[in-house]
Amino acid sequence: MKVMSSLWGDREGSALLEASVLTPMLFSLAFGVMEFSFYFYQQQLIESGVRDAARYLARVPITTSGATPCTQTDPATGTSYNTYAQNIAIYGTTSASTQRVHGWTGPVTITCPTTNNSGGTYSDGTTIYTISATTSFADPALGFFGVLHLSAPSISVTHKERYIGPG
Repeated sequence: MKVMSSLWGDREGSALLEASVLTPMLFSLAFGVMEFSFYFYQQQLIESGVRDAARYLARVPITTSGATPCTQTDPATGTSYNTYAQNIAIYGTTSASTQRVHGWTGPVTITCPTTNNSGGTYSDGTTIYTISATTSFADPALGFFGVLHLSAPSISVTHKERYIGPG
């Protein structure tokens, strides 16, 4: 009994005990903050890519009568400007190289809906084009979510840009 009361009153190992209890919680908090900041960083990169693709298509020339910015091709290479825009979204350049976000290969859906302006409501011709770029990405590399048995959140991005033509 005397041994138990002397152990209960002993304060020499209290710092070690407190550290062993708090360390797992501190690591969880630190890795959780890093995990979420990495997720938001990836979301920003994907948003930038989709925005860049829509802005690129908003400036391509329309040379063929009845064509849209999405159906035009580069006269020098014969490659579709739509393909270039998708590459800009994913790789940051018109040619396929290093991805902006590891594992994100698209698809980036680009559409060019039209607005009838035959009444002259707006100061641009009879047809107004809007470039709409959309993608989604579920990142499998978010490791801390797996430790907690959670599924990684999906990043979904849409950006619209009005066609303004070459400058």
